[in-house]
Amino acid sequence: MSIIKSKRYIKKVALIGDSAVGKTSLIRRFVIDVFDDKYIATIGAKVSKRDIEYSMPDKTVYLTLMMWDILGQKDYKKMRTQGLTGAHGVIVVADVGRPETVKAVEDFWFPEIWETVPGAPILLVGNKKDLVISNSPGEQALRKISERAELPMLLCSAKTGENVGASFMKLGQMMLASEFADKKAAEPTPESLAQAIDDVVNDFCEQYGDTTRAMEMVECEFTKAKVNVNAPTKEALLMAIEYLSDIERDVHGRDVSEVNKLRRWKMIDEAR
Repeated sequence: MSIIKSKRYIKKVALIGDSAVGKTSLIRRFVIDVFDDKYIATIGAKVSKRDIEYSMPDKTVYLTLMMWDILGQKDYKKMRTQGLTGAHGVIVVADVGRPETVKAVEDFWFPEIWETVPGAPILLVGNKKDLVISNSPGEQALRKISERAELPMLLCSAKTGENVGASFMKLGQMMLASEFADKKAAEPTPESLAQAIDDVVNDFCEQYGDTTRAMEMVECEFTKAKVNVNAPTKEALLMAIEYLSDIERDVHGRDVSEVNKLRRWKMIDEAR
């Protein structure tokens, strides 16, 4: 009798594209299946979460998507970069009824993705297809970009729900395929707990910004959690990550701190 194994992954997904292309509406439709006709101007990034499941021949994969809805105003590069950094996959959204947003995919958004998260799987989404005729100029232009870049493309409607779930499921498959390919290509050498600690501390310092102050906080919280760096335990390290998350909640907000905490938990959990 064969036993079906299961595996859980947590992936950060960034949605980017020009303002008012429907990024927020796509996430809202996918997470709670509600469409809001009222447009909300996104400033910074809003994080939403949904769990999805993939049944494979030898295993069941549970994938948690942490979806970052990143602002589309082109003047705020540093804010966008912060939201895009660390993304495991990217959905680039264009409004097929507004050709300028389609053109921006290739001219503006691709270079930013390649600069910040090179190698991350990318899915192109043409939103608001319910508002245009079939094979509209915007759709044709986006399809040509897809062909030139050799990237998959889906046409969606956040209003009707058409292909919204399929888009997130597709990117999930792309990220998992990349995950499995990376593991197959690499030697099975899990990080030591000491290496994982180094990664966690470095990650916290980068996110905090002020390395000197961040290291003081790390030392304080590690002491509070009774972490012995010469003989660390996962239990103590997970507690330290909780304490660091509390600090980040006050600096970056709850959503960002939760994403960072989950990422660091994974670093410790997979270490030996």
